[in-house]
Amino acid sequence: MQKKNKVMLAAAVGMVAIVIGTTAVRCSVAHTVEESAQNEAPAPAESIAQDAGDADSEGAAPAADKSEEIAKMLQGNVWQAEGAPEKTIEFREGSFVESDGASVKLTVFDAKEAGEGNGQKHLDIDFMREGDPCTTPASIIVEERDGALAVASDAFAVESRYVQGKPAGTAVSVSGLAEPYTGLIDGKAGELASAVGSWCAAHAPSATAASFDGEVYLDVRGGRVSATFHLDDAASTIVTAVYEDGSFTVAG
Repeated sequence: MQKKNKVMLAAAVGMVAIVIGTTAVRCSVAHTVEESAQNEAPAPAESIAQDAGDADSEGAAPAADKSEEIAKMLQGNVWQAEGAPEKTIEFREGSFVESDGASVKLTVFDAKEAGEGNGQKHLDIDFMREGDPCTTPASIIVEERDGALAVASDAFAVESRYVQGKPAGTAVSVSGLAEPYTGLIDGKAGELASAVGSWCAAHAPSATAASFDGEVYLDVRGGRVSATFHLDDAASTIVTAVYEDGSFTVAG
């Protein structure tokens, strides 16, 4: 009887050993699977957010540079309405002031985004004028036409479009005049400069100088004297001044 109990105990011990051994194998497998799952688990949300933030920062830098570039262009130029130099717009940091020659209108704005494409630069803004209940979105667009800059926006109050001009009071100088041309125009160099300046104000507002190229066309029968001048605007405009009956007309 005692021997039988010993055999049964030994068998029981063997079963325990087998169970323990099986459990150990299962635990080992489970532990290995758990470690594998942890290694393959997605990165924590904080890491993803950090990566996204870095990407946003990299994208924001060029946009900020473009916005600053456009702002410097707007603030660094004189702007006036085409054909109406008394109407002007002046850009400042976060605002612009328009004048029709008799009154002024102030508009404040907050720059949102800047970009470039199709030969244009644009600055997206939210603007507000005195009396407005809230801001309004708009874009300020700068483009180059015939070598001169122009700026347009729905946010402008006096004119919807302005062109690059020159500081007020800046006269267009005429250079290179010489005989026999001055004799043919009766020495009226001052009136010639005034006529050229008036034409430039309406058609080439950024021009500050006109140089005589030495060519003169004389219509003896018609009593006309024509001469050509090269302007210093970005488009290098060429104009013709015609002297007839004691006065000048300019075309280009």
